[in-house]
Amino acid sequence: MTRRFFVAGIAPAIVRADTIQERGRKLIEEAQAALGGSKFLNMHDRVEKGRAYSYYRERLSGLSVAKFETFYDDSQPGIKQSDKQVFGKKEDYYVIFEAAGKGWDVGFRGAKPMPSDVVKQWQEGVLRNPMYILRCRTEEKGIIFERRGLEVFENQPVEIVDVTDADNREVAIYLNASTKLPVRGYFKKQNPVDKGWDEQDTRYAKYRESQGQMWPWAITRSRNGERNLEMYSDEVRFNSGLSANDFKIGPGAKMDPKAKPVK
Repeated sequence: MTRRFFVAGIAPAIVRADTIQERGRKLIEEAQAALGGSKFLNMHDRVEKGRAYSYYRERLSGLSVAKFETFYDDSQPGIKQSDKQVFGKKEDYYVIFEAAGKGWDVGFRGAKPMPSDVVKQWQEGVLRNPMYILRCRTEEKGIIFERRGLEVFENQPVEIVDVTDADNREVAIYLNASTKLPVRGYFKKQNPVDKGWDEQDTRYAKYRESQGQMWPWAITRSRNGERNLEMYSDEVRFNSGLSANDFKIGPGAKMDPKAKPVK
């Protein structure tokens, strides 16, 4: 996927480009409507409870009861999403990523700041997340939606929309051709270490309706063709009253004495 430029005077190319973008925008609007319309677009927060499986080289490396909390702050000038991922029945271990660009790893010893490269990786993941794009980025200046066409993916017909933002981030969003619900998000970006390409693939399945919104209760994430996370929800709630303070480490919080300085 690359940003397209056209030479003035070549009318057929310009007409075709406009048509592709108009169709892409229409598909995005249909996806927003399928997810809940105004309720989805005005979602304040979300809580997903269930089981999380982690993998290393396609082998199961961890299983935990998990609760993923998400908060949207539309007053934020940049990334508007904060995340809190809680693990274990006692909920005594969790990680926080703040919209403002801070991350925390919290365990029984206390809290320690996340390395800056981990926070940046999370930020890039949010900006390329199909659900975040649909919720927060569709009116962003410079963002382009282009309909690639109708294809078959995992035995279901899908419409593919290629998304390119003003910084040339590129994402392919796969929508079920009938329901227009997202079934896949895919992107690749250059690895700064070896200059190769890292592929990120997220699959969405088992949609259920809750409080007037549709949400996937099965999410699988892969990197370079290998699974690294599966989340199966038993409960999904919207607008539970979470606030920005629920995603911060307070000034009096216990800090991990063994935490190393953040680089």
